[in-house]
This record gives sequence, structure tokens and C-alpha cells, in this order.
Amino acid sequence: MHFFLILFITGLSTLVKGDGGCKVLGFLDCEKNKTFTGHLIRSLRILAPGLEDCQNKCYLEDKRMSYNLSPVEGMARTCELNDADHVSDPDHLVSKKDFEYCPIKNPCSSSPCPSYQWCAPDFYRDTFKCSYGRLTQWGPWSTCRCPIVRYHGCITPMNTSAPLLCEGSKMEEEKKCKSVTDISGCSAPLGMQDGKIKDNQISASSKHSRNCNPSYGRLYKTPKSNWDGGWCAKHKRIGEYMQIDLGTMKWVTKIATQGRNIRSYSQWVKEYTLSFTNNTITWQDYRGDENCTKRFIGNTDRNTVVTHELPVPVKTRYVRILPQAWSRHISMRMELYGCASV
Repeated sequence: MHFFLILFITGLSTLVKGDGGCKVLGFLDCEKNKTFTGHLIRSLRILAPGLEDCQNKCYLEDKRMSYNLSPVEGMARTCELNDADHVSDPDHLVSKKDFEYCPIKNPCSSSPCPSYQWCAPDFYRDTFKCSYGRLTQWGPWSTCRCPIVRYHGCITPMNTSAPLLCEGSKMEEEKKCKSVTDISGCSAPLGMQDGKIKDNQISASSKHSRNCNPSYGRLYKTPKSNWDGGWCAKHKRIGEYMQIDLGTMKWVTKIATQGRNIRSYSQWVKEYTLSFTNNTITWQDYRGDENCTKRFIGNTDRNTVVTHELPVPVKTRYVRILPQAWSRHISMRMELYGCASV
């Protein structure tokens, strides 16, 4: 876009010529000990005193309507660009010691639209547009999914919802997913079922009895007596876990679980989470490509194997399985899959 910049010596207005017309910004005097809240677009650190610098930042933001200046700290201060002002949202102008609220001349200040319509300023043409709906502030970012998203609402001047009356996108996404390491073919059993993982490498938060040893929690474990068909915790509560020491650092790419192999008991874990560490001191919950701890769906009977691939493989030595929901009692058998780390 070709443009030219005309700066008026008075400092009242600046015209920026662009494809859409002339952007007219009339900077009004700042109000001391005030700040505008709830409509922040961007926050920038600038050198003090920073008034002109912050005004220049306004030209780069099409949706800005006002700005705040924070107190000077050393040689710098913060410039906050807002997408609304005291004309559009008077209740958002509040007192705040040593801050400055700085409005821009707004074509809507004379209330040119009917009471049942919103007024939206057009700084390119120094005019305004009346509309029946206005986008609200962004809602919170979503959790437990990727990409994370947030949404606008659309309201009328009477504060009623009107989703079809607003122009523009009502959703924004931010792709902050974790990258996945390519370790194709890394899905071999790591040793629970075949015994490569020794009994002393399998531990737990507790056991109900000698028939419920952690080492009995191997996938496809068949009971040697009437009772030893899997690991079972002493307590039925959140916080119990089964822990596997892989011996060395391994890639973990998949997990499989079963319930307790005792015909007279309907015991299995219905939901669980994972955590991992390399030192047994600092444990980290498994999140995968999500933004909160991932919950895995477990079993619905004693013997059916339920398998889950990990969306993001984990390189670790120690793994914990933490039951979150269960049938009758916390009891399970399991296997981990992956390969040696390289």
C-alpha cells in the first residue's frame, strides 16, 4: 500500500493516506489518574515520556480508539492500545493513580445514531456507521483442545444477544500445539507382559493386600490363585497410582490397560491420567497436544484391552498411571509401548 503521511504541527490531527481513504486521528488531551479497562488490544513497552511513540503505535492498529499510559518506571513506561473509549463504554473509564487515559477524537461523541443502534467510528473517512449489533469483548481462551480458540458475542444497545447482526469473524484461534517428534515404528511392548520390566521396577502408592502387588499389574496377567489378578490399591480415592521404572530413558508412544482378572469381582479403572519424570522428584502431568491434563478413557470390563496412542510421545524413564474413576475398586493391568531413546 502506497501512502503518505501529513503531520500537523498543532498535534491535533494526523492524516494517513491509504487504499481505504484518509485515516484521521485527532489526539485529545490525556486525563491524568485515569485508565480505560476491559478493551486492551496490545500492550507495548516504550521509552518515556512516550506520548508520540504511543500515538504512532495507534496507526498500526485499525481497531484502536484510545490508549493508556502507565507510570514511568526508570526510562520506560507501558502503552496500552484499546479498541473502545469513554464514548462507546463510559463505565470502563476508571480512576487509577499515576496512569493517563488518552482518547482520540471520536465521530460518535455527538451520539449521531438512534438509541436502538450502535455508533462505530470510521477514522479513515472521519465519519461513522450506525449498526444494530456490536461485537463484545473476546471471551477466555478455550482449554483442553488444540488449536485453542476464543469467541466474540454480538449484542444490541439493549444488551440482548443478536449473533446475526454483527459483521466480521466471531472466532479467533491460536495454534500453540506441541510439535510431534517423528518416531515412526516406535511401538514395541516395553516389558510389562513379557517380564523384561522386573518386579522391582513396578511400584504403587499402596496395595490392598499381598494378592494385589504392583507386579501383578502386568497386561494379560492370569491369576495363580483366586485373587492375584492385577494390582489393586488399598484405598478407593484419587491420588493412588501405579509406577513403572523403564530402567533407562525410553520413548513412550502408547498404553494399554485391562481390569482385574478375578471372575467374582467387577473391578477396573474407567478413567486415568499419566505423569512422568526422569528423577522421581519432579513429576509432570501428560498433556499431549492439549492445554490441560489429558484424561484417558479406560476399561468397561475385566479383560478387554483398551489401547491409547499418545498424541505427543514422551521421552522418560518413570511413568505413573493415576486412576480418576473406577468400577467397584481401583484395580488394573497394563502395558507401555515405545522404543529406546536415541
